[in-house]
Amino acid sequence: GMTEVQLGELAQQKAVSQKVKDFGAMMVKDHTQANDELKSLAGMKNITLPPAPGEDHMKHITDLSKESGKDFDKDYMKMMVSDHKDVIDAFEKTSNDGKDADIKAFATKMLPALKSHHDAAKMIYDGLK
Repeated sequence: GMTEVQLGELAQQKAVSQKVKDFGAMMVKDHTQANDELKSLAGMKNITLPPAPGEDHMKHITDLSKESGKDFDKDYMKMMVSDHKDVIDAFEKTSNDGKDADIKAFATKMLPALKSHHDAAKMIYDGLK
């Protein structure tokens, strides 16, 4: 979620396409809200969340920050399609097989928005090809 927010901010600054800029703004808004909910849930469960994205996610941010123009737009949207697919798979697994009822409920609640993000990302990416 933190990665999506940082990449969304980057997209708002660097994207050429208004659709990509708008998608980035949606990522910041929606993932900030989801992150806040997750922080609250983690606090209730005495789970410590990392303060920043992991090393592999930081590499994505660093790599994209070096790009510009249409290359940025294509690579950002390609990453959003792929990342959202991976997150949907993880959230579906948690929603179905999770052991903690609150965490299962959080995953189930987030799935429609994640699927909507994936569909939007795919549509925008396909339009950039």
